[in-house]
Amino acid sequence: MKLIFSLTCLLLSCSALAMELKYEGHSLFVEIPQKWQMGKDLFGIPYTFFSPQENGQRSNISFAPTGAELELDVAVLKKNQKDYQENKKKWSETHSATLLGFIPYQSYLNKNDHRVHTIGFSYSHREKKYIENSFYLECKGKIIFSKSLRLDVNQSHQKFFAEMINSLDCGVI
Repeated sequence: MKLIFSLTCLLLSCSALAMELKYEGHSLFVEIPQKWQMGKDLFGIPYTFFSPQENGQRSNISFAPTGAELELDVAVLKKNQKDYQENKKKWSETHSATLLGFIPYQSYLNKNDHRVHTIGFSYSHREKKYIENSFYLECKGKIIFSKSLRLDVNQSHQKFFAEMINSLDCGVI
């Protein structure tokens, strides 16, 4: 057992811990940064990971199997960016936030050859600037949803979000 853990640490440079996330018969595998804490079943989200506190805030990223059985069409999603932007404008008005900008839609393969679709936006609320990204991962014909949120000044956490999404792999879906 110690040998396996040691090899895992060497492969991951001990900067992340490989975890299996199980939820209603689903399994996902993801590498979690050291010192990040897991919350289970918060606000209906099966798994949420929180960074150590930095600048008075803890960045977070959540993962949830959607149960949707489909593959997303890149062309359609790219075309629907306007709908996303309109929805976020309405959200900003409802929550007294100031919309600052949008992160354009992207599609790419992660290191496990799963298609990832991502889009995001930035906003300010109560004198703090936030960056929010939504990720949709195609995993064996099903969609895994993930969302990250961080303060703009916690730029270093974006690297951890990217590494987690890039490491995500399907188990039993």
